Amino acid sequence: MKYDTYKQDKILRDNVLDKYYSYLSNKRKTSTNFFNSFDIDKITRFLDNKNIEYGVYDKYPFLEKKIIYFGEYDNYITIFKAKKSDKIKHSNILGTLFSLGLTDDVIGDIIVMDDYFYLTTLTRLSSFIKNNLTIINGERIELLESTNIVLNKDRFLKMKLLVSSMRVDTIVSKITNTNRLKVNSMIKDNIILVNYNTVKSSSLILKNNDILSIRKYGKYIIKNIIGTTKKNNLVFDLFLNLIYY
Repeated sequence: MKYDTYKQDKILRDNVLDKYYSYLSNKRKTSTNFFNSFDIDKITRFLDNKNIEYGVYDKYPFLEKKIIYFGEYDNYITIFKAKKSDKIKHSNILGTLFSLGLTDDVIGDIIVMDDYFYLTTLTRLSSFIKNNLTIINGERIELLESTNIVLNKDRFLKMKLLVSSMRVDTIVSKITNTNRLKVNSMIKDNIILVNYNTVKSSSLILKNNDILSIRKYGKYIIKNIIGTTKKNNLVFDLFLNLIYY
């Protein structure tokens, strides 16, 4: 397992270095495909140790997929916005993109609101996506390029949560209605983040105002840790971000 991880990390680093050496040789600015937060952390540490100059597209902190670029920033990322119906969910959008032959590393964040959604993608593929992503779950859609991402102010749903502790595995288990063994598997798959950093330990203690992201479930803000019940369970408010990843 450790060998596989080392091999994957080496492939990741080599791919980024290929982009960098290409930039050095022809002096043309260039960029990578998308990386998740976990891989971005590893790559940027590697580049910093090598004293390599680079940039990270980080215009919106709530986006979890980012690119690395060398040279001046260009229009490497395109933002699409489209109207949607209740029949179109995050999984429908992602599944349709996969059916077009696209892979996870060229698909950015998919932000689904009540009546529309945003999609970030690599600009070099934007024409292909705009021309081919026209029907999702039987519904016709029209992708329009957007210069920014505007989120609804009322995108949070308040709820109370009762848990035995503030450990991340306890809270995720409660939110997803699954056992801790499954949560540990989710942590290993790097799909749970706190404050936009990948969770590495199931025993991490969540605090007031922490932002918990669970891919395919949503984004949550811990608020107002009220206290304990007679059975020593903790009570706090949980704000569910109605944007699903």
